[in-house]
Amino acid sequence: MNVSVPTEFVPFVDQLVAGGAYPTAEAVVGDALALMRDRRSRLEELKQSLQEAREEILRGECEPFDVEEILAAGRRAMAARAG
Repeated sequence: MNVSVPTEFVPFVDQLVAGGAYPTAEAVVGDALALMRDRRSRLEELKQSLQEAREEILRGECEPFDVEEILAAGRRAMAARAG
């Protein structure tokens, strides 16, 4: 399969190749496609997870959560990383 890079992206692709980030324009396109595939896969996983959560909520299988405790846990995690 042969694919043409849109004119607006040619300078960017050329810059990546010239700078040594990629050996060829084909490698740039391949990496871009891999990133798109991974992004779509993560999106599908997220949609599935949300659907499962929605079904649990509708079945009454959820517990209330404490927003303040969630925020406090986040602050503790950030402090530990900064520590």
